[in-house]
Amino acid sequence: MRVLVVGGGPAGSTAARFLAKKFDVTLIQDKKDFDKPCGGGVKTKIFNQFNLDTNLIKHKLSHVYMVYKNKKIKIPLKGENLSIVLRKEFDKHLRELAQKEGVKLYYGKLKDIQNNTAIIKIDNLIFKFKFDILIAADGVNSTTRKVLNLPLVPSTITHYATVNNKIDTCYFYFDKKVAGNFYAWTFPHNNQTHIGTVTKEEFQNLVKTLNLKINKIQGYKIPLWQEDIIYQKNNIFFVGDAAGQVMPLSFEGIYYAMHSAKILADSIIKNLDYKEEWNERFLKEFRFLKKMQYFMANNLLRDLIINLQQIPFIKNSSVNLWLGK
Repeated sequence: MRVLVVGGGPAGSTAARFLAKKFDVTLIQDKKDFDKPCGGGVKTKIFNQFNLDTNLIKHKLSHVYMVYKNKKIKIPLKGENLSIVLRKEFDKHLRELAQKEGVKLYYGKLKDIQNNTAIIKIDNLIFKFKFDILIAADGVNSTTRKVLNLPLVPSTITHYATVNNKIDTCYFYFDKKVAGNFYAWTFPHNNQTHIGTVTKEEFQNLVKTLNLKINKIQGYKIPLWQEDIIYQKNNIFFVGDAAGQVMPLSFEGIYYAMHSAKILADSIIKNLDYKEEWNERFLKEFRFLKKMQYFMANNLLRDLIINLQQIPFIKNSSVNLWLGK
């Protein structure tokens, strides 16, 4: 069976890697040196779960901070359970692992789909790739969804920059002025820091709060998960950002993209229902965090939820939830 995977990020590369153990798999990646704007935080356990090179880890963090109304709440993570990676290096490693399993990798762009044939543009030339199954892992702006006339994944635009300041760990800011209905963040990256918010106005407020000077601001979309997002149309499957599989509230994407891709690969190999298998593993967790996201939009509830994190039992429960326990 011929499987074509469009998108060589964490979801696409992982799906391709596991499916190549059984099928003839081709992976299409848009840009060779693409570096997705991203904080790069991922649960450390994913390196053992997917047999990844731990040399990719730039920082291991044993705690983070929540900052709210002049309060700085330390959240211990029960060990160095949060790792920071550079997406450019991380994604390249995942594609290399897929290639080691026999995946054929091409750098090109999907232009159209016609009768189980994908039209791919590579170096200004047009090629046709026939497939029995196509996996769309081509991000929140999924070209596959567009050519199939499917609704795009709901999303919000975030604002992001890199500054030449060094911090020790991640800080998450929840004051409405800098966070809006979500949160603002700072992630350590070697001798630099990645900072971000949702709206541009909030980003400027964050910059003023942190007393920073920013030369370049980048904007990018992140998915807003909803339960009714289409995961499959006939023999075409969606995974990762293209399926909105980003955790509500925390917006953690890498971990869930890779595990969702593994669920998809197993479902195809074992002839299982992909959506049912995904729901069995993640639906309760995503539903709960979606409700929390709504609660955080309310000022009084936000104040209550964040202040509760100062209570050891609540703090411990929140960390267990994040760890998947």
